[in-house]
Amino acid sequence: MFSGWSNFFTMTGAAGATLVGLLFVVVTLNTGLTTSRKLDIAHASLTPVLDSFGGVLLQSMVALVPWQSNLPSGIIFVVIGIGGLSYRINTARVRRSLHLRAIQSKMDRIMHNLIPIVASVILIYGGLIYGGAELIAGEAFAPFAIAGSTTLLLFSGIYRTWGETLAFIELSDKS
Repeated sequence: MFSGWSNFFTMTGAAGATLVGLLFVVVTLNTGLTTSRKLDIAHASLTPVLDSFGGVLLQSMVALVPWQSNLPSGIIFVVIGIGGLSYRINTARVRRSLHLRAIQSKMDRIMHNLIPIVASVILIYGGLIYGGAELIAGEAFAPFAIAGSTTLLLFSGIYRTWGETLAFIELSDKS
């Protein structure tokens, strides 16, 4: 079912892998922060970004495997979607409990917690679960739903990485 999609998933998989590497560079360059503050930021913000980029890489790898039928990849996409959804909900809970200085106002909480969860539920992981179910059913729209999920996950990770990089810069200036 993904025969015409190999270039797309090769490109998004390579982008996800490259961005995982760059994420490590960002963390390494910010060694001047206190250890506890770095751990707070990494746990609350950078780990979900790593999950986004790793998810893009994993989805691309699953799509590029030459399966004999759509059933195995459909099941894997549904499982990835359910796991990612529960992870994102837990991440918002953890972020709220850390009381990060950058996330204090109501608008910040909406932008950093509520919107990513809603986007994850409806668009990213909901699309992946739907795409996986459609793939199992043999529907022609399945690759589009999975590709849409992969694209949104990639751009979500890029946006969040940019915000966290700016937070690191701000914290480095205050240290």
